[in-house]
Amino acid sequence: MSFQTHCNRYLQNIHRTQTSTEATPELSLYPHLQAFLEGLSIDCFDRDTITFTQEPRQLDRVGRPDFIAMDGLLPVGYIEAEAYGRDLDALTGHAEVQNARFIENLDNFILTNFVEFRLYADGTLRATANVEDSPENLGTLLERFLDAGQVQINSPEVLARYLARRTRELQTQIAMTLTDEDSEIYGMFSAFKELLISTLTPDDFADMYAQTLAYGLFAARCTLPNATNFSRHTAVEALPRSNPFLIQFFHHVASPTLEANVTYILDDIAGLLRNVRTEMLRTAFAARNHLEDPVIHFYETFLAEYDPQRRVDRGVYYTPPQVISYIVRSVDSLLKTELNRPDGLADDNTLILDPATGTGGFLLTVLDRIRAYVTETYGAGEWTQYINAELVRRIFGFELLVAPYTIAHLKLSLFLQAQGWRADERLRIYLTNTLEQPDEMQPSIPFAGFISDEANAALSVKRDEPLLVILGNPPYQRSSANPSRDVDGNLNFIGRLMEDYRSVDGTPMAEQNLQALQGDYVKFVRWAQWRIDKNGEGVIGYIVNHGFLYGIIFRCMRQSLMNSFNTIYCFNLHGSSRVGEIVPDGETDENVFDIQQGTAILLCVKERDNVAPAKIYYADLWGSRAEKYATLSDTDVQTTTWTELTPNSPFYHFVPRHNQHIEEYEVGWELTDIFQASSIGIITARDRLTIHNTPEAVRATVTDFAALSESEARQQYRLPRDRRDWQIRLAQEDLRDHPDTEQHIVPINYRPFDTRYTYYTGQSRGFHCMPRPAIMQHLLMGENLALCTHRIIRSATAWQHVFVTNRITDGNCVSNTDGPTHVFPLYLYPNPEELGISTERSLNFQPAFLTALSEALELPQTAPFNLPEGVSPEEILAYIYAVLYSPTYRERYYEFLKYDFPRIPLPQDIDQFRTLAALGQRLMDSHLLEDVPRPEGTPTSHRFEGEGDGVVGRVRYEDGKVWINPTQYFTDVPVAVWEYEIGAYQVCEKWLRDRRGEMLRHEDVRRYRAILVAVAETLRVMGEIDRVLW
Repeated sequence: MSFQTHCNRYLQNIHRTQTSTEATPELSLYPHLQAFLEGLSIDCFDRDTITFTQEPRQLDRVGRPDFIAMDGLLPVGYIEAEAYGRDLDALTGHAEVQNARFIENLDNFILTNFVEFRLYADGTLRATANVEDSPENLGTLLERFLDAGQVQINSPEVLARYLARRTRELQTQIAMTLTDEDSEIYGMFSAFKELLISTLTPDDFADMYAQTLAYGLFAARCTLPNATNFSRHTAVEALPRSNPFLIQFFHHVASPTLEANVTYILDDIAGLLRNVRTEMLRTAFAARNHLEDPVIHFYETFLAEYDPQRRVDRGVYYTPPQVISYIVRSVDSLLKTELNRPDGLADDNTLILDPATGTGGFLLTVLDRIRAYVTETYGAGEWTQYINAELVRRIFGFELLVAPYTIAHLKLSLFLQAQGWRADERLRIYLTNTLEQPDEMQPSIPFAGFISDEANAALSVKRDEPLLVILGNPPYQRSSANPSRDVDGNLNFIGRLMEDYRSVDGTPMAEQNLQALQGDYVKFVRWAQWRIDKNGEGVIGYIVNHGFLYGIIFRCMRQSLMNSFNTIYCFNLHGSSRVGEIVPDGETDENVFDIQQGTAILLCVKERDNVAPAKIYYADLWGSRAEKYATLSDTDVQTTTWTELTPNSPFYHFVPRHNQHIEEYEVGWELTDIFQASSIGIITARDRLTIHNTPEAVRATVTDFAALSESEARQQYRLPRDRRDWQIRLAQEDLRDHPDTEQHIVPINYRPFDTRYTYYTGQSRGFHCMPRPAIMQHLLMGENLALCTHRIIRSATAWQHVFVTNRITDGNCVSNTDGPTHVFPLYLYPNPEELGISTERSLNFQPAFLTALSEALELPQTAPFNLPEGVSPEEILAYIYAVLYSPTYRERYYEFLKYDFPRIPLPQDIDQFRTLAALGQRLMDSHLLEDVPRPEGTPTSHRFEGEGDGVVGRVRYEDGKVWINPTQYFTDVPVAVWEYEIGAYQVCEKWLRDRRGEMLRHEDVRRYRAILVAVAETLRVMGEIDRVLW
């Protein structure tokens, strides 16, 4: 039968059925479409092995495509049929979402309305045809569809891209299946939640399960020299015997009872992998030049294609081989030199654990290090015997994410089998949460017993094995995925361990916000410390966030490590893009990872029965990534140049400090001893949505945002993925719960000299992430002033981190690179909702400070606030402000100002106090843009010149002029004014740059002129302060 005859008969059939009064959309036309396609395949395209399987219609959820073109057991392509004649450009709702997903995730896909056919490949429209108008085009389209076959895979990168697309579709199908609590997959979810991850959500499980299925098939495929019959059914026979968990898991996957909407995409993945050239993969996996790790590189590429944000959320990052090599060689050396293990890592009694195994990079390097030592020391013939007799039993790994766990098993199995390993026992890499309770055996459960077997085996290692070496790269996310409390609010196992990091010198820390201590990397350090303490000796080798070396919050952690270990090496690799670290010679510093946090290598050694005080050694590694890789490849702990530190109370810093002038500085009063109450500024988490230039813009935004659906709001306002503390739903609920718009639109001190507007309800985890109402209420309820400063300075080479405010204040007001801005109000207002308390505002000064100040001024204290006689609260704040703007104070005490809140010296006498208070008041007035002095020569100073529309474009400074665009500029601006910085901001430049693309209104021009004058006045007054103070 000819192609045209097939088309004519198909059109006749669908027209006849379509006009029948009993016809139903789509379903009644399916048999005609199926017969048409199969007839063409046999008669016109010579593809008699192709069948078109019609999938059962699923009315209760978005499902799989209507037809799957199969070549034997493997899919060739997919077809989705919408209603007869439906406009394919005007799909909505269910159909729009479903087809968009199919187009994105399926390589070879046809969308049709039974007349028009659209072919999509790799997410792109490739061809269209209409069976009525252009049947010859349809023939070309269908032939292209049938001949597409399987994609050609010629590199790990190409494989990762295609595998990621299919895995996204698989994740969606699994998520749909989880809505059915009677499904096998839901039973698997319940088992994982009970035994492995108590906080597991259905979405997280869908992701984990999809990655596991995809990588399990991948692992199976990589063990086969050829795979002409490879499928999900044969995969279980090919998996490494060293992984009983995966073998049992894939018995479940091959089960005929597995949900059909999952099996179709699994079969597609199997087809993709069947087409992979194994010699290409084997060549990649066999590469052992210590510079490339193709398996990890493949996984990195996969994650970037599959879900890059999820990778960031989980803190999963590929560890460069140079970093791994440095740590492994250093641990090997420390075992030999400090723990009397002459064979180092090859010692028969040295048990080694990577508690965050990931894809196995550290353990593979350990194995290779041992191989090199054994073959060189004892001979190549000894190595095979050593593998099977000694090695595997003492190498352990823990991993919580199933996909990297799968890769680790694959990678280590391939390496060991190539070395002669018989694989007659399992590798001791376990799917487990390292931080879970180690002495509670999980009960075996009826469903998925292999999961409980895995959990039991891992717990036995945590509890019983005398681990001597713990090394690896713990997760980097700051918000821990491992809570310290159970569902009832009680401290769990890791929470109880972390309590040791909350006290220093036997005294609990006073800080309320200890979130930084809850980071997963901190918990992994604490877990390793506990495990080595339990063993009585051992070595830790980690790469971690370098913030623990100097952060104030981490002082208790540092002291605790000093109490546990005899020797600690801290190799600061720097590289933080968040704090803008600069190498000493002025060049830009780079990270060894593709992350923002700076990193450090931490090596800790505990000797048995050695009670000597800990020795702390420190080294810096600055420069480009390539330079750092070269250094790490060429050195180890023995050849690194170390500086010995003597960490002292109360901070126990693990970085060098210069203590000149420390005694005179510490006589001063710390801000937290001067003020009773303070907090960090407002954390919006979504500045673009919450902060605006005018009240009108705020009003329009909140009205619109509250009325949109979640998906519409995300798209309209370009909002990223929701976080724990900021979610679109909660933000909208907050606005709807506080509908009195005018009451809630308030000015906010957003940046120095930059007042914006926001919608402030005071509801945490609402429109604002953290609105800090306990302190901000005092800036809303009446006239007030507040000091804004920072506790820790990371990025700046000079201390300049103080400003004043009289309104609610953003958490990045003074700096966005040095932790949050802290706000210290002058007055505290009573809460009107609390009965029986004074209606008068009170001072926020500590009584002890007021007493000390009165004694220094030789003045009596007077009621009602016990102030020094004749001294106002504003004068005291102004005095503090003046001290903090002293250039000599900032330079002389910079080393101490970097690490804690400023300390304020008491005045020498009343005259010095009055003079400095007056200068401080002058500064505060200028910074609040109140009573700013008129520039000399007005109206000629700082004129706004040039013709134009006033729209800010490229901002630049040249010859005393500040250009806002090619034709308009402000005049008479000294270079010192232009370059002046407050905190992290060059204020005169930033104010304009933040308005790029906006037209300066008349009031904007006047305000910017006032800023220029205020900065000039600041420079003048700072000089006067120095003359008085010093």
